[in-house]
Amino acid sequence: MPAATRDRAVPTTTEPFGFERLPVTGLAATMIAFLAAPALGFFATLMQIGCLAAILALRWRSLPRLILGGLPLLALPLFAAASMLWSDIPEVSLRYGVQLVLTAVAGIALGRMLTLRQLVMAVFIGLTVACLAGLALGRTGASEDGPVLIALAGSKNQMGYIALAWLGTGLCVASSAGYRIAARLAGGIAAVPALFLIVQGDSATALVSAAVLSGLLCLLALAAWLGRGGRLFALCAAALLAVPAIVALPEIERQVAIIQTDVLKKDARLTGRTLLWEEADSLIAQAPVIGHGYKAIWLGPKGKGLLARNGQKDGRAFHFHDTFRELLVDLGMIGLALFLLPLAYAALRAVVLLIAAVDAPRAFAVVTLFTILLRIRTELVVGPFMIDTVLLWALVTAIAALPLAEPAAAVAAPCHAPVPRRRRRPRRSFPNPQRNPA
Repeated sequence: MPAATRDRAVPTTTEPFGFERLPVTGLAATMIAFLAAPALGFFATLMQIGCLAAILALRWRSLPRLILGGLPLLALPLFAAASMLWSDIPEVSLRYGVQLVLTAVAGIALGRMLTLRQLVMAVFIGLTVACLAGLALGRTGASEDGPVLIALAGSKNQMGYIALAWLGTGLCVASSAGYRIAARLAGGIAAVPALFLIVQGDSATALVSAAVLSGLLCLLALAAWLGRGGRLFALCAAALLAVPAIVALPEIERQVAIIQTDVLKKDARLTGRTLLWEEADSLIAQAPVIGHGYKAIWLGPKGKGLLARNGQKDGRAFHFHDTFRELLVDLGMIGLALFLLPLAYAALRAVVLLIAAVDAPRAFAVVTLFTILLRIRTELVVGPFMIDTVLLWALVTAIAALPLAEPAAAVAAPCHAPVPRRRRRPRRSFPNPQRNPA
């Protein structure tokens, strides 16, 4: 077979469709923007589903690997949908269980189909668009000290948490040499309005989380200068120092309660949350293993009295302000175990990743995961089409798939580095019949 014919017979690509090469970062940023705008209601949900469908269509070849690799994280949403079999309101549990499955698939898709560097940029762009649009809109909500800016979020607390994620991504983009100068400048500038949204929101949890996030990012920036041995030593020292704090935890909680009531002038019952927790404990005792069915309490007859006592009418937007209790009420100990097992694995692997190497995207993933888990006992972080849930699932997926040590070239190279040109095949030389050989 002649050489020229043999070269033409070799296929130039294994992809049958050109659209498979299109990037999905823009779609991911659009999804994040609408996740950060729950005030848009059904339109925001429709856009989130549309972006997810487009991402899966562009990466359809990765779907089997995505589903198989994401089974540990899909276990909880699938169990929530299956709770229709014993729920007091089967149609409600099935409907919201399917919505939770779509939310989990969105997080898994972002964590697997984007690199960690691209994920940070997508979150930053999406939150920048949503928060700036909310600032321009000027929408306000109620607070103990008067109206506060909540923009496109559903409440002042949610606005604070969205601004917290905006602050974290902005700082990480600004401090990473892997992004262009314009992106790094935008990240540094974004920290100013993000801090404004957090401070004016009158949310103590958001303020504490912002302080924790900033402190952890500074510590990881220092850890990046240490070698692996130095980071391992610092981690062991921190673990040893944490032992006295764990022993003195009851006294620490008592002092925190005193500060909340006497210094911060907060309600001793945490604005009714302790009463909600007592009701939740009573419901948990009635069905401790499999729960009452996903969303069957707040959207069923058993939740009417709870909503009335808390001055609420819509059970879709209310919860026990405790993720553990919420899952135990709805899905019992099985549901809580399905939630905690992937988180435990991600936490352990995050420690190993930070010992191996530290850069801005890894710092964002670990610190954001920590700040979400920090408020897991005072807020709900798992729910259909919640930005917290999508980010949590995406970060756990990304941490699980991240290699321990990135190549030096990949760390130093910009995220949007130009694709190298293909080498041209050298032209063959043919003998000249008019030229006599020497």
